[in-house]
Amino acid sequence: MTTEQTTRPESENFDRLWTGAKDAPPIVWLARLGAVFVIFQTYVYLRWVFSDRFAPSPNGPDEIPGSTMAWIRFWEIGCLVLGVVLFWWIIRKMRRERQFPTLGVFVFAWLLAAWQDVGVNAVRPVFGYNGGFFNMGTWGEFIPGWVEKGNENPQPIIYFLASYIVLTPLAIMGIDKLIETVRKRFPRINKAGVIVFMIALFTFLCITLEQFFHRIGAWHYLRVNEDWSIFTGTMYQFPLYEGVFFGGVVTVLSIGIYCFRDNDGMMITDKGIDQIRNTRWLPVIRILALTAVFNLIMMVFMLGFNFINQHANIQPAEDVPSYVHHGMCGIDPNPPCPVQP
Repeated sequence: MTTEQTTRPESENFDRLWTGAKDAPPIVWLARLGAVFVIFQTYVYLRWVFSDRFAPSPNGPDEIPGSTMAWIRFWEIGCLVLGVVLFWWIIRKMRRERQFPTLGVFVFAWLLAAWQDVGVNAVRPVFGYNGGFFNMGTWGEFIPGWVEKGNENPQPIIYFLASYIVLTPLAIMGIDKLIETVRKRFPRINKAGVIVFMIALFTFLCITLEQFFHRIGAWHYLRVNEDWSIFTGTMYQFPLYEGVFFGGVVTVLSIGIYCFRDNDGMMITDKGIDQIRNTRWLPVIRILALTAVFNLIMMVFMLGFNFINQHANIQPAEDVPSYVHHGMCGIDPNPPCPVQP
């Protein structure tokens, strides 16, 4: 008996083992991963909401200036109003076209990745929101693996949610129109050129907007790496690696998924959508698939940001107000952070 004769039955049996098996399309695999992220963050949110930490963070003895509070309320109310308008627009568009708009998929997917926003302080405190924002503490300390450090930075719930609902889609629609204009004016520019342009633009916008919010007192970076930051030693210090990697790379990666749609308006995360027979759940599947990608992008960014933060030791030379440092360890005048085992 030859070797070919002895091995052929085994291969035939192996092929027969998978006969009738059907691989799920890429969009379904991504949606399954997205569902895992949604279940995980739901677990974290529930732990936070039903804990005794679900309460407004005290601002301490320092009084928040009236002008700062006016700006804070302006942004909270403005983002809420615009958020309601956007949802109304999505619903109208959905009824008119009888399908869930791609922009709505993008907005919901970003919201389901926004839980990672607290990750900048996961290992050591480097960032502080103004306590004047409406807050109920933070869910950060309820994330498994979070380093226990004592007091934490409260998350501004209204502004946080509304900004993801409002600022992100406005940026998307704006850059979509801008790319269209640039392509018409410079038809020879390819996708690589568009991406480089977008990275430069959003890096500039991130740095500029961050400086605006620092100067009205909305939030501050309390620790930065001296070599890669601007305005070091002041309340306006800003880590350029945040501007480049979040404002530029993370933003462009996510917005690029929307802007580089195919002729049918489908994103790269929608690959295999034509193989799904039950179209009733298509919007949910699309949202979960994009949620998976956005969460992976945010995870990579947060891992890198926290690694760099191990070398971020420059603090503002002036006294940091209590409504910004929130008693977080290692931020003057608070005691050092506990030594981790």
